[in-house]
Amino acid sequence: MLPMPTNDFTSKLIGLEDAIIENIECSNDKTVIHFSLMRKTVTCPFCSSPTNKIHDYRVSYIKDIPILGNHTTLAYRKRRYHCDCCNKHFYEPFSLVPKHCRTTTRLAWYCINFLADKISVQSVAKHNGVSPSFIFRRMKDISFSKPNRLPQVLSMDEFRGNAGGQKYQGILTDPVKHKVFDILPSRSQASLITYFKTFSNRKDVKYFIMDMNQSYRELAETFFPNAKIVIDRFHYVRYVTWALENVRKRIQKSMHPSKRKYFKRSRRILLSHYNKLNEESKQALEIMLTQSNELAVAYHLKEKFYEFLASKDRDEAVKRLKFFILAAQASDLKEFKPVLTMLGNWSKYILNSFDCPYTNGFTEGINNSIKVIKRTAYGYRNFVSFRNRIMLALS
Repeated sequence: MLPMPTNDFTSKLIGLEDAIIENIECSNDKTVIHFSLMRKTVTCPFCSSPTNKIHDYRVSYIKDIPILGNHTTLAYRKRRYHCDCCNKHFYEPFSLVPKHCRTTTRLAWYCINFLADKISVQSVAKHNGVSPSFIFRRMKDISFSKPNRLPQVLSMDEFRGNAGGQKYQGILTDPVKHKVFDILPSRSQASLITYFKTFSNRKDVKYFIMDMNQSYRELAETFFPNAKIVIDRFHYVRYVTWALENVRKRIQKSMHPSKRKYFKRSRRILLSHYNKLNEESKQALEIMLTQSNELAVAYHLKEKFYEFLASKDRDEAVKRLKFFILAAQASDLKEFKPVLTMLGNWSKYILNSFDCPYTNGFTEGINNSIKVIKRTAYGYRNFVSFRNRIMLALS
């Protein structure tokens, strides 16, 4: 078998196997490849007659994907054919470049694939030698259609996007498959009703995981009759930690400056589980709790709530929650009154979390990633572009 000519290897390397490489110019940051295609008989696009008659040549400079880290330009010496049947001229077909374009299709997709990382469009454009507007135009060619069927476990949250004239956007995820289900232009109840009306399998949803939002609860009760509404653990635990923090701040402000030294790094110690503290931290905790009876009571309530969270099943959780509520009422601490109000309104759905093995943790992580995407772009005004970018990076 005869060895392949060097020109053929180069053509295959750049994805132009029928190209004739005429010259390659290299500089510090740019590579220009001069080439033409093999001459062959082509079909006239006007009358469908075959022809091999050349009218003239013209050189077209086309941006292509980087080679060895350099911006690459294809200097394409393209033929114009002449058709004797209809007496018209036309260019030879070239698959890498759409009509009237000066950038290869593969460069466009190469740039789009960069957007899967959480980097700015400006950085992607600079790296690939194109303009940011070019990338935004190509993003419009990508379509993430609305899903047809709802998952059995649906998690919902919102984030501040300031896109499309709305302050907040909604996010739906599937915590079982760890996938972004959809990004919604608004979190308003009217828009959510319009959105969920279009799904025919609403009765298939078994769990609806959410934060403590009255509108979401009403929506779930209306559209998902077979679903258990679950309040994510993070959203109700923080009520107790806020209450303990507020007691600590109030006690600490009223103390003499000489005693405040015992409260150094007190936040971390007070909010940690007692059995996870080392001996030094336990001693520091004992000193802090002896300074105030109210702080000791608040800390005891926090530990009791943590015991409730550690319940093995719903029956045990019900008993421990009742004990915590009675203890919080008996303490008469004003900082724990919002906790009691919250439990009075949402305890039914909080207890459902002990029957559901899924949380909003994945959704909260997606929210953090969305904030990074938004920050690198200095915000998005167009919701479609924002949604496309999120789906590209996170789906």
